[in-house]
Amino acid sequence: MLGLSGYLIGVAGIGFLTVWVFLSLSMALGKGYAALLIGLGLTLLGAGVLALFWRWSKPAPVDVAQSRPAAPQADMDDAPSLIAFTAAFVLARYLTGEKRD
Repeated sequence: MLGLSGYLIGVAGIGFLTVWVFLSLSMALGKGYAALLIGLGLTLLGAGVLALFWRWSKPAPVDVAQSRPAAPQADMDDAPSLIAFTAAFVLARYLTGEKRD
């Protein structure tokens, strides 16, 4: 909840800064040029953020020669279920007469 509140406050702050920039530029250049400059600036900012996202989101190359799959580890939490399954399997084979001597 606190993170969401911080995000919304930040978005509101960016909105107020955008309005301030628009009012300042519209007094100096006019409303049309102010809107154009703010639009171009926000478009460039968005493109820069997307470029950073694409750069950081690419997975690192994996060296196949050095990467080997890890051997499965038996957890101690699975031990009772493994023992029960093995016992049931052996008992079923014994009761059906498929036991090898």
